[in-house]
Amino acid sequence: MSVESVSSEFHLINDGGFNRKVAYSRLGEFNAKHIFLCLPGLLETRESFHPLLAMVEQFDDCCWISIDYCGRGNSDQLPTSEQYAFSKYLADTQDLIETLIQSQKQSSSRKFHLIGTSMGGILAMHLVNRLNHKVDSVVLNDIGFYLQWSALMSLYQNIKKSDGQMIELNVDARAIEDVQRSSHFDLHYEFDLLGMRFYSLLKDFNGQVILLHNAESPICSLNIANQSKTKFPTLKVWTLDKSGHPANWEESMVMKLSQLMRLKPKLMENTDIQVSLQIPDIVKSTSAFGMDLIESFLKTSQAYFESTTEDPKPWFNQLVKRLKFWKGSFS
Repeated sequence: MSVESVSSEFHLINDGGFNRKVAYSRLGEFNAKHIFLCLPGLLETRESFHPLLAMVEQFDDCCWISIDYCGRGNSDQLPTSEQYAFSKYLADTQDLIETLIQSQKQSSSRKFHLIGTSMGGILAMHLVNRLNHKVDSVVLNDIGFYLQWSALMSLYQNIKKSDGQMIELNVDARAIEDVQRSSHFDLHYEFDLLGMRFYSLLKDFNGQVILLHNAESPICSLNIANQSKTKFPTLKVWTLDKSGHPANWEESMVMKLSQLMRLKPKLMENTDIQVSLQIPDIVKSTSAFGMDLIESFLKTSQAYFESTTEDPKPWFNQLVKRLKFWKGSFS
């Protein structure tokens, strides 16, 4: 899925005299009130977040950024003298944050959020530990505060079976080799006989922490999510009744995120006026009859535009999209 208003840009990294580019997708302006930095998984690219960007472009005063780590997607490969490792991805990401985000004019109302999938979630926790008060919230996708050795071994085995997919995603062959080395995970972590522990990275963090996961995930099962909750009582756990890794963003989860962050919908534009339809207030105050009315409107509008070649007005498209979104969140 693509988002028309997403721009593809590059951030220049000066790495010991060697210049290389880190690619990122951006939806919104850097001076927005809410900045969301999206960090992909081990061998994912920034495009793994594009379905999420398609669902969140309706919110106002937000900037959403997803990145390609070095050696993935459209980012440059590392020189042959260097190995791919967590510390390298973390350093690149922090450089991007300091250059593109923290360099903007700061205000007390500005919010900075991290969304990390799998390995991206581990990097997000390390960024919280480093930046702390400069981060307002972190969303972990299918990675809890524990990572069992058995789950890690299973993940590496799946990597070996996905060479074709890695070629399609334009992942450097050296990166695929390096992620399977013990030296790849070169950031600090605590461990025991069962696996890695990350909760100490957030022990002094006062912002919101959300864990989105699949109930039967091989990486972050319901048991791991519950254990994470015991270590971080304010942790908000959003469980999808699904299997596999990672969790796919759904409209209901986006709705919960928007409510938690108090994101505002964009104004719907008409040629003569601007109107802001407060759908949440309508839905909360309406009766069953009102919900039936919304359902009837959606069915009628869908039937009409399936039977005509006329293009709907942009404001009407936004109205239909928002009605669908809010109806789904309260059903």
